[in-house]
Amino acid sequence: MEQERDHTKLLPDDVLAGVLGRLDPRSLATSRCICKTWRDIIDAHPALHAIFLPNSLAGIFINFNELGCSEFFSRPSPMKVVGVGEWLTCRVKDHCNGLVLLYDTVANPVRGWEEPLPPRPPQSLWPEWFFEDSYLVFDPSVSSDYHVFLIPRIPYIELDIEPFEEPVVEIDPVVLESEWPPTSWTLRVFSSLNGQWEERIFIRQGEAAGIVADLATEGSLDKRHAVYWCGALYVHCEKKFVVRLSLSDGTYHVIKPPKSLESESSPDCYLGKSKKGVYYALLLENGCKLQVWVLNESHGHREWILEHDRVLNLPPLCLNNGPWILEDVNYNEEKYIEHHDESITIEEDFEWNSDNDVLDTEDTINKRRYGCISILGIHPFKEMVFLSRNLGRGLAYHLNTLKIEDLGNLCPKDYDHIAGQRGRIEAYFPYTPCWMK
Repeated sequence: MEQERDHTKLLPDDVLAGVLGRLDPRSLATSRCICKTWRDIIDAHPALHAIFLPNSLAGIFINFNELGCSEFFSRPSPMKVVGVGEWLTCRVKDHCNGLVLLYDTVANPVRGWEEPLPPRPPQSLWPEWFFEDSYLVFDPSVSSDYHVFLIPRIPYIELDIEPFEEPVVEIDPVVLESEWPPTSWTLRVFSSLNGQWEERIFIRQGEAAGIVADLATEGSLDKRHAVYWCGALYVHCEKKFVVRLSLSDGTYHVIKPPKSLESESSPDCYLGKSKKGVYYALLLENGCKLQVWVLNESHGHREWILEHDRVLNLPPLCLNNGPWILEDVNYNEEKYIEHHDESITIEEDFEWNSDNDVLDTEDTINKRRYGCISILGIHPFKEMVFLSRNLGRGLAYHLNTLKIEDLGNLCPKDYDHIAGQRGRIEAYFPYTPCWMK
C-alpha cells in the first residue's frame, strides 16, 4: 500500500510557519517534535520561537507553614499543564523563567520533565552553623542550560545573653568581626552544562554590607527571594540588603535597601521583577501602607527610586469564590499521588476585563481595614502587586489605577486546624511557564 503523503511538504516555509503560529504553546511544542522540517521552521522564525518563552503568568506557588507541599493559586483556563501531580507532593524552593527548583530536582511543569541534581559536595567554605539558600538561574532566550546557586546565610546569633546561659551558636570572634560578604566570595554553583557542582569566585566591588556580628541578629528563616535580570542575580540577604552577582565577569555589588527600611524593624518586604526591572515591595505601618521601589542602574550608579507610596484602603471582606482557585494539593495529597495524570490550569492570556471583579479603593464607601495583609508577589509583566488577606483571600493591587481585585480564596482546607496560631505564608513564587524543552 502506498504510504500516505505528507501534504505539508507542498507548503512554502512561510505559509507553514503562519499555520504553526496559530497554535497554542503546548501544541506548538508538540509540533516541533514531529519532524526535523517542522523543528527547523519553528527555530528559524523568531516569532514562533518567542511563543515558547515565559511571557505570561500562570499563577502563584505558595508555601504555607506546617504544610509539606506547595499550593498553586491560579485562574482556571481551558489550557492545561501536564505532569504536575507527582512533583507537587513536595515544596517549591525557587522559580526562574519557567523552571522550578525542588529540594534536589529541577522541573519544568508544562513540559512534564524533571532532572535530579547530583549530591552536593561537603560544605567546607563556611563555619559549621552557616547554611545555604538555593537559587535557580535560567534564561531560555539565551540558552537551555540552567544553574543553581547556593548562597550562604549568616545564622542568628543572640549576642545579649546572661553569663550563665549557653549560646545557641558559637562562632569564632574573628569571624564575628569580619566583613560580610567577604571581598572574595566563593560560592557553590551547579551547572546543567557539565552536570557538576563547582566553586565560583565573585569579587566584591564597593563596600560590604557590614560585619557578621551586626548582620547576625535577624532570626527569620523564611525564604529570601531572588531575581534574575539582564545577566545578573539579585539576592535578598541579611538586614534587607541586596547582593547583585554579575555572572559574566565574576563580580558582585552590595546594594543598600530603600530608605524606608531604616526606620522599620521588621517590615514585610519582597524582591521581585516586573516591566521596569528589579522591584522592592514593602508593607509598612503594620501592613497599612504599600511602597514599591524600582532599582535604577543607569550610568553604573545603583539607587532605589520610589514609584508608589500609598495607604491601603481595603474594602470589606469578600466571601464569594472569586476568579482564582487553589489546587488544595495538601488536602488531596493521596488523590494526587494516585493519579499522576492530574493537571493544573494555566492562563494563556492573563488579562482582567471584568469591571465586576475590580474594587475602586478611592470610591469605596467603607474604607476600614480588615485583618492582616502580606505581600504575595509582583506581577512579572504588569504594574501589579499580589497581596494576601488574613491568609484567606488573594488580592491584586493595580499600581496605576489604585484598584483592587479580589482573586478568591487561597487558604488550604482545614489549614486553621492544622497550623493554628502558627499559620503563615513562608514563601511564594509567581510562575511563568516556559515551553522550551
